[in-house]
Amino acid sequence: MLNLLLALITTTAALPPGIGALNGHVRGPDGAPIVGARVTVVETRRTTLTDAEGRYTLTGLPNGSFRVTFAAVGFAPQVHTITLGDLPLTLDVQLKKSLVELADIQVTAGPSGTDPLSSPQPTSAVDGEDLRRAQAPSLGEVVSGLVGVRSFSTGNAIAKPVIRGLSSNRVLILDDGQRVESQGWGDEHAPNVETADAERVEVIRGPASVLYGSEALGGVVNVIQKPLPDAIGRAGFVDGTLSAGFASNGTAPEGTVGLQGGTGPFGFRGALTGRSSDDVATPGGDLSNSGYDMLGGSVAAGFKGSWGSVSAGYTRRDETIRIHEDPAEDPGATPWQDISDQRWRVQSTLPFGGSHLDLDVGVGRNDRKEYEAEADPAADYALGLLQWNVLGTAQWHHRPIGGFTGIVGAQYRGEDVEISGEESLVPAHTANNGAIHLFEERSFGPVHLSLGARYDWRTLDVAANTDLGVNAQVRTYDAVTGSVGLLYRLSGPVALVLNVGRGFRAPSAYELFANGVHEGTVRYEVGDSTLDNETSLNTDLALRVQTSRVALEVGGFLNTIDNFIYADPTGGTDPGSGLQIYQNTQGDAQLYGAEAAIEWHPTARWHLKSGVDYTHAQNTTTDAPLPSIPPLRWTYEVRYEAPDRSILGAPYVSVSGETNATQTRLDPDDIPTEGYTLAALGAGVTLFHAAHPVTFDLQVRNLFDTEYRNFLSRYKGYADDAGRNIIVRVNTAF
Repeated sequence: MLNLLLALITTTAALPPGIGALNGHVRGPDGAPIVGARVTVVETRRTTLTDAEGRYTLTGLPNGSFRVTFAAVGFAPQVHTITLGDLPLTLDVQLKKSLVELADIQVTAGPSGTDPLSSPQPTSAVDGEDLRRAQAPSLGEVVSGLVGVRSFSTGNAIAKPVIRGLSSNRVLILDDGQRVESQGWGDEHAPNVETADAERVEVIRGPASVLYGSEALGGVVNVIQKPLPDAIGRAGFVDGTLSAGFASNGTAPEGTVGLQGGTGPFGFRGALTGRSSDDVATPGGDLSNSGYDMLGGSVAAGFKGSWGSVSAGYTRRDETIRIHEDPAEDPGATPWQDISDQRWRVQSTLPFGGSHLDLDVGVGRNDRKEYEAEADPAADYALGLLQWNVLGTAQWHHRPIGGFTGIVGAQYRGEDVEISGEESLVPAHTANNGAIHLFEERSFGPVHLSLGARYDWRTLDVAANTDLGVNAQVRTYDAVTGSVGLLYRLSGPVALVLNVGRGFRAPSAYELFANGVHEGTVRYEVGDSTLDNETSLNTDLALRVQTSRVALEVGGFLNTIDNFIYADPTGGTDPGSGLQIYQNTQGDAQLYGAEAAIEWHPTARWHLKSGVDYTHAQNTTTDAPLPSIPPLRWTYEVRYEAPDRSILGAPYVSVSGETNATQTRLDPDDIPTEGYTLAALGAGVTLFHAAHPVTFDLQVRNLFDTEYRNFLSRYKGYADDAGRNIIVRVNTAF
């Protein structure tokens, strides 16, 4: 990595200074300048703030077509498309006042980013103060408050996102656009990605295979990291952030420190996060062997200029997770996992064909070892999985053609899996995946149209494994996917949205070649090497309303999946383990449901939010409900923000909760649970100390220490979920 950065410094030192420039004024509806408005050229990740006159200037920009976002507290964000040449471009904007706080841009649902109201796909995000308050040990819990999104959990440290009833390798996890391939192996495998220093987390609810390929059949969760800074047109700088917290449940401290800086076109950013927890406390007692330890960090550096940009980054996350087991089966069990996840990445944006070309190369290494007892020596692990992933993507953002803007791209993904230890979960294998895709957008007055198409092919080279009874072989797969989105603005703040998308997922090596005990599902599972791709056709219809006081989205979806892969009980029992034998097979499935979310600000001080979601999922081949489908849920929050004071900045207090119905549609292997309601309190204040504010947040989750069992908890058959949890956090900058 050091050699790469030295090479970048040597290369860019000889480049001419940037000559492209964008400038203008940002004003309010009354024409008054807006001070401190954030102006971002999305594809270049260049950002600046307006001065006391509302003026902004960005110099050294490359030529091409880009999207520019304008955002300020108390105003509705705007997105504009521009084409930059060698001459400076002036763009003045007038923002409308708004009490509704929306992200200024979302980059996951489209190749160039879009504002939340204009995306044909159903999207949602956690950012800003909401992300700060939602922090948790696992990604699944962080996003579980979004409408249509839940969390499938094994204790506090293992939780994977569930989107409209689909999870695991049917939901793709991205770390700033880079695939995270660590959660698809089984129920006890969670995404190894950190959100503590992230800018926001974006979610696509529904297939996104056109842009992301396999595993995006059910949706995408993308953790957007903070952009690399620069000091073009200003003095060099170094600054940072500090966050510390403590949770009473599990006696769990955590902390994050971030550092960034820039000089001229060069910028760097780094972060370090650590957290630890003892056993989880429930109303019925502590869960033995349920704590965890985590230490992770990232570092990135790069250059920006009129020639484009280039950056390199490295991320690492090491975890020790202890797994609670059913005390009735083995009261002294102490299994645990040792996980190390590393990712390297080089990105570049270069002028090409009148616009720009994005190049992205990443390498990932996930090393997982699972132990049966805490006393086992480090070398005596039961199962070892070492996975290497290589991903290369090239996307050309072309100039407008016939009014259409978009991308043409190609992608390669390589995967190599080695196995070790006493148990065999999957055979060692190597996979090569290639794809070509395009995505186009155009507006026709009040109608916004998006079109996408993609072709994927995959080869899976499997090594012989005598323990699993697998012969060496090569299997091939291919798939064609596409999407059509229409957004019709009935009036300025009201839009009707229709999106139809086809997704796919290639079968995993475990589904193809398993032959033995799977501890995560407590079954003896047998694979089927003839399994074909899962394919889905998903239709979304929604109404969106966005005014200065109200944000509303009401919609429904229908997702039909062909060749749905599931484990079918054979009726037999494995004599060695005594577990029931399940055979992986395929059939058809249908999922449909409804989602509604509203945010209302009757005054500048009062903020009210509520959401409802429901998913009905059926295996139409067996005429039985799909397993682990979340029940109907209603969420709600009331928050009051007091007026700013000279010392105190907008102190707030909130009351929130969620009500989960009883899931009455049960798969034969599901364990029923009762419905429940949880309440929470929140409060916070910002103390202004010199130039850097210090923010304090207090949360009380499960306020009444309610005894409940989440339907998506793997512990629900023998243990309650976490009891009352008092969380204190402090955040500041330096």
